[in-house]
Amino acid sequence: MIAALRYESVRVLTVRSTWICLALTLVGVAALAFLATSPVFLAEPGPGVEPTVLWWDAFAQPLLLTTILASVVAAQNLGQEYRFGIVRLTLTAFPRRGRILVAKAVSVIAVGLVFTAVSYLASWIGVALHGYPVPPATAPPADSTLLLRGAALVVLWSLSAWALAGITRQTAIGIAVPIVSGLIVEQILSAVLRDRVGWLVDVLPWSSASRWAAVAADSGGTAPAGGTAELVQPPVGWSALGVFGCWVLAFVVLEVVSFLRRDA
Repeated sequence: MIAALRYESVRVLTVRSTWICLALTLVGVAALAFLATSPVFLAEPGPGVEPTVLWWDAFAQPLLLTTILASVVAAQNLGQEYRFGIVRLTLTAFPRRGRILVAKAVSVIAVGLVFTAVSYLASWIGVALHGYPVPPATAPPADSTLLLRGAALVVLWSLSAWALAGITRQTAIGIAVPIVSGLIVEQILSAVLRDRVGWLVDVLPWSSASRWAAVAADSGGTAPAGGTAELVQPPVGWSALGVFGCWVLAFVVLEVVSFLRRDA
């Protein structure tokens, strides 16, 4: 297992096209997070009025962009090997397929966490440059698990892209399916099926993932960035991520079975 993990790390750090692409993507994550982040005001500043800033909520603003970029890198982890036939060399060096698959999954999780950390750092800089370098002591307490849920979102979305790319052996499908399904297909299904099979709409994968930052009205937390708390019927927060996690687990299981049984 250690050898498989070292193999993955050496490929990332020594293959020029790989590390340059990864570095440019990280720069893109930082730039987009910095540009998309701004303070979220619970009470707008005015003459004689101190602003009440939902400091931590600003970190949620650019996270969808971070998630998409992380999924692009994750999908290439397996998809590019199938595309260029490198997977045969990998399996020649590591005949035990389970080990190399676990190593790849660990690398995808690591990439998701690194991308999340870079996004949070750029968001912190963006908020600090607006004059709010630390969370104001007078601000209402933020949802303490918001940042942790954000990291879970990026990791799970990356794993879904990775698994879909491995199942189909197509990098583009691993990248496109979560985006198209979450932003278009599931929204159409929600509008058409909400009154008929609402339970099905509530458990669609990437729609559930999109509710990671929401909180229930009676949870005592704050609403998603820029909004007000309201009663939400579908699962939200950790519950929504749990639903999404079940879908991701199913995708990963299919990828494991496919990788172990199919010819390279």
